[in-house]
Formats: sequence, C-alpha cells, structure tokens
Amino acid sequence: MPEVQALIQKAPSIKHQPLSKRYYFDVGLGSVCLTGADTGGAYCLLEVSLAPGIGVPRHIHTREDETYYVTSGELEVIVGEEVFVLKAGDTLMAPRDIPHELRNSGNVTNHYLLVFSPSGFEEFVMATALPAPDNAVAPTERQLHVEDPAIAIQNVHRLATDYGIIFC
Repeated sequence: MPEVQALIQKAPSIKHQPLSKRYYFDVGLGSVCLTGADTGGAYCLLEVSLAPGIGVPRHIHTREDETYYVTSGELEVIVGEEVFVLKAGDTLMAPRDIPHELRNSGNVTNHYLLVFSPSGFEEFVMATALPAPDNAVAPTERQLHVEDPAIAIQNVHRLATDYGIIFC
C-alpha cells in the first residue's frame, strides 16, 4: 500500500465546482465534478444519467475501485456474477479487477454519482467524451460510432487499454 499512499497527496486547495459542462459519455450523459488534480489523486467524482434500458457493457478496471451512489431512478449493476438493483440512496462499491456492467433497469432516466479511487478514470472519460448541448437528455443510443471521424472515438478501445480498462 505504500505505492498508493505515495501517489495520493493532500488536496491542493478548496475546490468549489459550479455546475459542470455536460458531455456524452457514449451511452450516458454527465459531467466530471472533481478530478485527480482537485483531490490530490485520491479520487475523481462524476455525475451520470442513463436513459431507461441503456447500459455500459461488461468491463474491468485494473487501476481503480468504482463506487456508485444513486440519486434518482434505478441502476442495475452486475459485479462478478452478483446482481444488484440500486435505487435512490443506495451505494455499491465494485472493486478493481472484477468484471462488472451496469444498466438503467427502470422506466425513467436515472441519475447517479460515480467515484473512482484512485483518480485517473476521468482522463479516459474526457478523452472519449463528446460535448453535449445545455438542454441535452440522456441518449437512447450509443453516441460513439465506429464511423465517427474523431480520433478519440476511433481509438476508444485502444485508449481503454492505455487506462487499464478491459472490455470483456
């Protein structure tokens, strides 16, 4: 654990983050609220929404633990072989190196917070995100298309590997 402690430093200063710019994170809509630069590398905080039936495919984080906190709606998370249906106020932590997937199993758009510890995942998200208009709603289809000319989109799976993310 000394390696992790060496990477995590005291947060550099008080950080007030007014309403963040919104982005499409492929199947979700959200924003990066706090980055590793804000927290001394301890964690990053994202807020995300998924439309009903939309989900993130099975994958593994090799560098970060992932925590979900649902603020509204429903979020089904499968960690390993265990299925959890989270509702407003529920929290779940998915440790690194365990395959997991998630989807909005409810019938309304959900809203949840994601904490990745240590930080670093937010860099992958921003490398592959697309700006969303102010009035955007959670997408009902993938936003990242293979035919998209954007370099970040073309290289999402290569970038995932660079950030220690493996799609199963």
